[in-house]
Amino acid sequence: MSSALLSRVQFVGSISLTAAGVAIADGLAPSPRTFLALGLLAVGAVGISRLAADASVRELHRAAWRRWLLAVVGFVPYGLATAPQTDAAAALGSQFGATIGGVALEAIAGALFLTAVTTTVMAALAQYGLHPDAPTPEERILDESFDD
Repeated sequence: MSSALLSRVQFVGSISLTAAGVAIADGLAPSPRTFLALGLLAVGAVGISRLAADASVRELHRAAWRRWLLAVVGFVPYGLATAPQTDAAAALGSQFGATIGGVALEAIAGALFLTAVTTTVMAALAQYGLHPDAPTPEERILDESFDD
């Protein structure tokens, strides 16, 4: 299997696990279902983070922008179905209300949002030197010229 295909499979798998975690979450009340949801969300975030370990800082910034765009695009159908403002949108929203379609839209929108947040955090950490591709904060301080 090629490296690009393997990373795509890991990306899709991580988003799928995150979406499953979002779909089964029932709030923050302590229950086995909540703990399972949090576990799936954590495993999905770890998968996304592991993909970031091999990317350069510039690639991480580009990936963060792409994932935020994807999150917005993924949220639009969910927003239209759950927050209707017109009669036509209300008719569409009532069809998706408590059905599998509504849960799927919520899971997809939530998973894409959490993936974008994870990638943004990884890009921010990489920008400040906490990334294998960037110099450490100590190296940056030692490299600064002290013009007195």
